[in-house]
Amino acid sequence: MKDQTYQRFAISMPPAMAERIEQVCRREGRSRSEFFREAVRAYFAMRAAGPAQPRLVFPREGEEAVDDPFQGFAEWASEADSVYDQLG
Repeated sequence: MKDQTYQRFAISMPPAMAERIEQVCRREGRSRSEFFREAVRAYFAMRAAGPAQPRLVFPREGEEAVDDPFQGFAEWASEADSVYDQLG
């Protein structure tokens, strides 16, 4: 790419997911940045594909609830949690 300035992001994820990402990057010989750029491009392409509701993959059985410093999944084990079960 030409002299392009990139925006940096800091993200948090559970150790098991981070290890899977590292394994993919090693196996495919690419950086984490390349991995996440591809994931974001795929997400945008999915959203732009049309009016069909995209299928999102929600965490299962507390895989992220255990290591969630921001309490992003505080609704787990609540009445609202059953909605996620029905979606996917």
